[in-house]
Amino acid sequence: MRRRRTLAACGAFVGTAVAGAVSRPTDSTELVAKARDSSDESGLETNTETLLPETVHETTLYEIDAPRDGPTAMIFGGVHGDEYNGIDIAHEVVDWAPDAGTLVVVPETDRVAVENDEREGVDGDLNRQFPAEEGPTSDLAAGIWDAIERHDPDVVLDLHRSLGLYGVHQQYVGQALFYSPGADGASIAATLNDEAVPWYLPMHRFVAHESHLAGPLLFHETARELDTASYLFETTSFLLDRETRNEMTRIATAAVLDRHGLLEEGR
Repeated sequence: MRRRRTLAACGAFVGTAVAGAVSRPTDSTELVAKARDSSDESGLETNTETLLPETVHETTLYEIDAPRDGPTAMIFGGVHGDEYNGIDIAHEVVDWAPDAGTLVVVPETDRVAVENDEREGVDGDLNRQFPAEEGPTSDLAAGIWDAIERHDPDVVLDLHRSLGLYGVHQQYVGQALFYSPGADGASIAATLNDEAVPWYLPMHRFVAHESHLAGPLLFHETARELDTASYLFETTSFLLDRETRNEMTRIATAAVLDRHGLLEEGR
């Protein structure tokens, strides 16, 4: 009953307001423009790598090397195959232009789930296959982990979408940024609220939540084993359309790269 009352109370107001959010241009923030436009694009080098080749899980990893030394960031979309914002934006990020360091992107992490338009692939939920003090529990998880260890990232961002709002709808975690201890989740969430959430969507403001790292999620494992600054981004399908979710995901991704030194200051 509580969930039904919440939906009824805010549905008419927010449903009308969403059309305005959708109309925002995708270059609406300086962060996104900075991520797309390198100060020295001539020095960029892009390579691709096939993960789990000749298996049902075969998928592509992209590596974009900037002209200047800097940190390595890994971005994952499609860990859940029906969460399109992460898939869409990870594919976009392949064409972004970092100014420093290395940007590594896997747009369709669980390719079977993506192709079947389902949350889970043949081995179940990929984001539950990295338990603490155990090895990855499927061939796909092991192949993804092998790539992570080889690229040895300083920063990891895993892009997701929930069905409801964190703290409002039971069991749902939308509009939240989960982060590892020592990472910069609070300031990134503040940037999202400033840049991505219109004033007329107050229920959709992002919450930053520091994780205890005991769980079986991919971002837990990267923080535990590699001491990365790790983030799990969740937007929501509750009263937001696909392009609005994409815009929020786009800004979150640019904010993480900017905060961790892959984008040049002051452009």
